[in-house]
Amino acid sequence: MEAEVRETDYPNRRRPWVAVLLTVVMPGLGQVYCGAISIGITIMLVVTMFSSLWMFGMMRGGAPVTAFSMMMWGIVAFATLVAAIDAYRRARRTRYDYKLKDYNHWGTYVALVWIGGAGTVGYTAMVKMNMWEAFRVPNYNMAPTVMANERLTANKMIYRKSEPKRGDVVLFDNPKNRRQNQIKRIVAMGGETVEVRDGVLIINGQNVEREWVEKIVLPIDQEKVAGDVFWETNGAARYRVFIAGEASDEAKQEKDFGPVTVPAYQCFVMGDNRYYTRDSRDYGSISLGAIRGRFQAIYWPYRRRAVLNAQP
Repeated sequence: MEAEVRETDYPNRRRPWVAVLLTVVMPGLGQVYCGAISIGITIMLVVTMFSSLWMFGMMRGGAPVTAFSMMMWGIVAFATLVAAIDAYRRARRTRYDYKLKDYNHWGTYVALVWIGGAGTVGYTAMVKMNMWEAFRVPNYNMAPTVMANERLTANKMIYRKSEPKRGDVVLFDNPKNRRQNQIKRIVAMGGETVEVRDGVLIINGQNVEREWVEKIVLPIDQEKVAGDVFWETNGAARYRVFIAGEASDEAKQEKDFGPVTVPAYQCFVMGDNRYYTRDSRDYGSISLGAIRGRFQAIYWPYRRRAVLNAQP
């Protein structure tokens, strides 16, 4: 009669759930855990390469580049899934009396995660803080350019070599609540005079040129709000704005503004949904130094993918 195999007798046996968990942390690490270091490192290199191409595409923006980037993301996701399945099977096939290799040590795993970079929490945090970050917009403040629950990316490196300008859709902290991210469009720069009357933007005493596009209805605050969409040409930038036709007189008066002159080294920001938004008309101009990045493109839903900061 065969003796019963007890887990406590084989503390070094490879556990499938650990192999899968390590793969989630870093694809390839599950293979290293199971004793296949060469295969594991190969997977790490492949995933790192495609992850870099994915991030490059997201930072560059543009419809063709964004499509390429999404394809790279698909390859990374597929490779991670395959690596997890393979790691699980390897752990299941490994003998109970598995003998630890020199590299089966937590220090080695940490080092590989650090070297590999892509897919790790630390690397993701570094990219998020200094390079680019993905956001979900929860409301219609920037409609019709960005609708509620759409996802887009912000490039945090763009202003290291260039300056913010009119038309840019920018990321910054809400001056009245620093924990809240803001997405708004720059409509005027330092030294320029801004005024808003009946939804019409006036820069330096001149009405900003706009062209009617269509009528749409937006579900704002649990109500259906009808209004008009216009192409607005502001300097070198051209973008769409929404002017609600059913806004109350009180709401319209509240959003009438100015004229005021934007201080030097600051900019005036507004939502593309001119009546249903909180912007510089409420909290004033923002410092150029407070801008954390520029939004590049909508990446989800895919049918709505579009490049922001449209030019004529």
